[in-house]
Amino acid sequence: MSGELIQRLVRRAVVLALTVAVLGVGVATVQVAAQWRAESAPIDTAPVSMDSISADAASEVDRTDQLSAQLDGVTAQLSDLGTAVAAANDSIAGDSDHAKALQQQLADAKARLTGLQKQMKSAQHRLDALNAAAARQARINASAAKAAAATSAPTGGYEHEGEHDD
Repeated sequence: MSGELIQRLVRRAVVLALTVAVLGVGVATVQVAAQWRAESAPIDTAPVSMDSISADAASEVDRTDQLSAQLDGVTAQLSDLGTAVAAANDSIAGDSDHAKALQQQLADAKARLTGLQKQMKSAQHRLDALNAAAARQARINASAAKAAAATSAPTGGYEHEGEHDD
């Protein structure tokens, strides 16, 4: 072997040994730091006991039962509300039908009222015409009566002497 080959092998062995040594020191440092941290940081809180866990589980079961009972109550209330809403909808539908019927009755009554108002206007016009005709007839009768009275006025004594009994 030549000297140069030996030097290379020695250099490689030294680099390998130093790399293993650095890794060993790193691992040892981590272990020492973990032990030091564990010793300097004691647990402040004691671990939870099994009795405490069982008591918490029992209280959660009770709470679950209470919530289930409340949920059942809410479900019953929702059912009642659904029934009430359905009844209200039926009532609204009935009221709507009744309102439509009343609207139709009102429309019919308005039509009858309009017809009666037209009849009343026509009757009023006829009455006015009859009153005017009656007034004309009264004037004619009055002037005829005056004319008849003027022509039949007595000129001398009695017109009919035989009419009176003595």
